[in-house]
Amino acid sequence: MQYAVGKSPIFIGGSPRSGTTLLRAMVNASRNIVCGPEMRVIPALCHLAEQIDTGQADILEQGYGLDRQAMNDRFARAIDTLLAPLHARSGARVAEKTPANILHFARLRRIFPDSPLIGVVRDGRDVVASLLSMDWTDGRTGQPMAITRDAEAAARLWCASIDAGRRMRSDAQYFELRYEALVGDPAATIDRLFDALGESDEAKARALDHARHFDRTAGTAESSAERVARPIDRQAIGRWQRDLDGTQREAVMRIAGQHLADLGYA
Repeated sequence: MQYAVGKSPIFIGGSPRSGTTLLRAMVNASRNIVCGPEMRVIPALCHLAEQIDTGQADILEQGYGLDRQAMNDRFARAIDTLLAPLHARSGARVAEKTPANILHFARLRRIFPDSPLIGVVRDGRDVVASLLSMDWTDGRTGQPMAITRDAEAAARLWCASIDAGRRMRSDAQYFELRYEALVGDPAATIDRLFDALGESDEAKARALDHARHFDRTAGTAESSAERVARPIDRQAIGRWQRDLDGTQREAVMRIAGQHLADLGYA
């Protein structure tokens, strides 16, 4: 199908506090790709698509002539419409970053068969340490989110994100990017990613100068905006060693130890 955003949109996801905002800033600075502040809408639409697929698909096909492909096309048009203003303003290819996107990459693949899907992976211990420093509240209850108070809950969310990415590894248009590589060798990491996306050397150079172009006020929902607005450094690698106490470390290893080992983190 033809998209109002031109090429198939790019979707970025990963566990919260895994480096998705940094990648968004770098991609957006390239000018060839526009990636605005996270919408947090696409996961909700994907969840609705899953509910319809598992619960109402037969009724829609038999009673309304809408098979699964027709429904996926309608969700594609809805998401395309939401992203279209970014393309209209910039003329650039559109990417959307919301951490929870990764939990719905399988559905996004059905909706957008040609879209690049980028999963950001970070040491789960650092992710948990970062989540526990957040003051996020549940918009429905006004209470602190469990992932900001409970190391086990934070570790489970990280594992769920890792599992969702693993399920996409056979997909030729799925790209997994390590946070540690992004901050340790940003030039090489962006070079590989942008080559896969078909972007130019000029776009790569602009992406590496992201701090000069990043608007820290644009995304009120992005807790790492202040840090991302500064030049890249490696200070957050291994923060778990100073920020997690013994009980929290044990909780993380109990929940996520095998995942950490599989990924070479522990």
